[in-house]
Amino acid sequence: MAFLRYLDDEARLQTKSLDSEHFTVGRAATCNLSFESDMISREHLRIDLEKDGRFRAHDLGSRNRSFVNGEVITETMLTGGDILRVGDRVVEFVDESVVPSAGQFDYLTPDRSDPPNCEWIKIKAPLSLTLAQVEQLAQLVTDPPLTVRAEDIAGAALSQIVLHLQADRGLIALRGDKKSDLRLVAHRAFVRSATGSITPVSQSFALAPQLQGVAGRYPQTAGQIDTKLGYAAAAVVAPLTYRGDVIGVLYADRPASKRPFPPAAVQMAAAAGAHIGSMLGEAARKLVRTAPREGLAWMNTIRKVHTALSSKLPPSDTFDVTQRFLGGRVRCGDFADIIHLDEQRCAVVVVDGGGHGMTGLAQAHAIRAAIRAAVAVSDDALADPAAMFNAINQMVAAAGARQILPVLFAGLDTAAGKLSYVNAGMTPPLLMVAPGRLVTLEQSSLVLGVDPDYLYEPVRAELPERFRLVCATDGLLEATNAGGEAIGEQRLHEALLDRDAFSSSAAVLAKISQLWTSHLAGSQPDDDVLILVVGAGGAPPESPA
Repeated sequence: MAFLRYLDDEARLQTKSLDSEHFTVGRAATCNLSFESDMISREHLRIDLEKDGRFRAHDLGSRNRSFVNGEVITETMLTGGDILRVGDRVVEFVDESVVPSAGQFDYLTPDRSDPPNCEWIKIKAPLSLTLAQVEQLAQLVTDPPLTVRAEDIAGAALSQIVLHLQADRGLIALRGDKKSDLRLVAHRAFVRSATGSITPVSQSFALAPQLQGVAGRYPQTAGQIDTKLGYAAAAVVAPLTYRGDVIGVLYADRPASKRPFPPAAVQMAAAAGAHIGSMLGEAARKLVRTAPREGLAWMNTIRKVHTALSSKLPPSDTFDVTQRFLGGRVRCGDFADIIHLDEQRCAVVVVDGGGHGMTGLAQAHAIRAAIRAAVAVSDDALADPAAMFNAINQMVAAAGARQILPVLFAGLDTAAGKLSYVNAGMTPPLLMVAPGRLVTLEQSSLVLGVDPDYLYEPVRAELPERFRLVCATDGLLEATNAGGEAIGEQRLHEALLDRDAFSSSAAVLAKISQLWTSHLAGSQPDDDVLILVVGAGGAPPESPA
């Protein structure tokens, strides 16, 4: 489901479903979303639903232009979390069918000096907030469930903060092991455009709450804005605090705007930082304190059902198959299947049902059964799984209790040397083609059940005589240690690029297990992890010295 989130004239949070193929935003009463503002044209912006289920924004020749993530646009594809600026109004585009992309801090500038004209405000006196701001902060408070993640709390709060501050982008990060380390837990609009560009952030400003314990903004006045400095034109930052300690950073900016943030924005950000920090800290403390008592019985039940539904992978003389399951503290439900058609062909299925309870387990099992039945009826699905995925997609979309479950299907044919796969929202699989050589199989498709008319297209790749296919659910890359640092793609790739890892599927799994043990150092992540390695061909002979 896709919709727009915005503040109305009374500063109340509102949503508007994108229920039209051509959704217009403007000043005219005939628009699907209408704002009364002289800064907005009668028909300012149109959002079109494309055939593939994605949304494209078009500026309609507006007087004050349209912006996405702080960049002026004529037209652009939208991604969940994008921030649209229409005249003097800010709107968030939300797409619940797409898992938000993980953010990185590669847009921090390397400079260590303060931005010119920076006005630091050290909050020592009591905060001076208006009643409206107090009400806005009160809206951030919820009673999160026991198993809520830090990312969920931060993401929900950040959406409102960005809209309240009328920012173009925003992020919430927790401090890492070192004073200058940050771990991004939520972001809005910090995504690269199709050209790969993104307006950078001043490193010294973003780290100021942690290093100096201050909130601040830059610049002081509109006359001091300089868009040629190389980073965002205007920004506001504040510390996340919990019981007197700085635990992270709240940051918001306007990459190209000519409007600075008012002093009241710093007060609002500082209060929000204390509020969000308290929510994150209390949720973590509640989980540690009550999970053993309140959640253990339910998790044991989930695990028993998951174990009963899981199947033992059948052996094969051609394919070298191994897997490992690592249970999470509060989420469970990942599955894998190997379907052997003959000595040269097999199908790989991975379904991530973790975090959706009994309904997720039931749906994950149904998807596995449907794929197995489709392959049994027609082994053409191995090389061309499009028709199979289209049919299952319609089945899932029609289900009354649909869950968003990522699914990966890969058909392997060693005789033809071909690999065909459909990745519906899963972490991209990795293909090891030789010692020290690794290929990431990109091209993710829409998650099943979101759009019944979505048409899946398989991706094909060459399959060498010797290979190792590595599939893992997202819990592997997202697993964090005690310092809040995730394993991430880079660490996983480095482990698999070790030449010894290519010797067998068991060796691949051993390298990943070693990485898991050394990085987590005894910590148990919330989400479970399933790792499946399928290989063919033994290790290549050693080259003569």
